[in-house]
Parts: sequence; C-alpha cells; structure tokens
Amino acid sequence: MKLTLGLFILININAYSQTVYEPIKGPSERKEILDIFRKDCENKCQFKVNHFLISGNWAFANVTPLMDSVEDGEPRWNMFNRVSGKWSQVDWAKGVEIRDDFELIDVSIQNSRIEKIIVKKHPGCSMAIFPKR
Repeated sequence: MKLTLGLFILININAYSQTVYEPIKGPSERKEILDIFRKDCENKCQFKVNHFLISGNWAFANVTPLMDSVEDGEPRWNMFNRVSGKWSQVDWAKGVEIRDDFELIDVSIQNSRIEKIIVKKHPGCSMAIFPKR
C-alpha cells in the first residue's frame, strides 16, 4: 500500500514538473523568440544573450543589442508564451502596479516582486525561468 501511494505521488509530481532549459543556437524556438526582440531593432542587430530560459510554454529572455559586436543599447528583457506552437510576447505589465520607474530598471535582475506578480497573474509560468539572485 505504501509503495503504491509513493509511486502515485512520484508519478503525479513528474507529470506536473517541467524541464527548465536554455534553447540551443540555430533555427529553433531561440531564433523565433529573439526575432521578436529584433522587430524593435529593424531586424538588423544581433544580441548578447544575458539570460534565456524556457519552461513548458513560458520563456524569459534578457538580451543586450549589439551592432558590429559592440553593445548598442541598454539590456532588454521580456516574457514569452507559446500558444498553438507559436511564441509571442507577453503583456506582463497590464494590470501590474508599478510603484516607481526604479522598479523597471533591470527589473529582471534587481526586483523579484515583479516576477512574483507575473507568476501569480500567469499560474502556468514557473519562477525557475527568471534569473537567480
């Protein structure tokens, strides 16, 4: 009986846990997500990827635009969600109260409050995709 209950719990935990991974370079979901960032750069820039993790249908990326291999702008970050096999940017700020502009400065590195609000707003999203502090 105990063995059966233990296996049942283990199977259920594994069914709900999702792998967290950094997507590989090349023609993949990584390119699809980075292309969303490229739209802001008129499709001409490359990126230094500072942080990029995917878990299930959720992704978080923090990138720095590069022009001729030189940093060309402030780091940018965003959340992405895959629906029907297609990645799209998440409007995470809608309905989120920002206390002041400082919260938006490197929010992905300095402020876990926003991340917790995002996960509460989007329960399928895992805290595991955000940078560790």
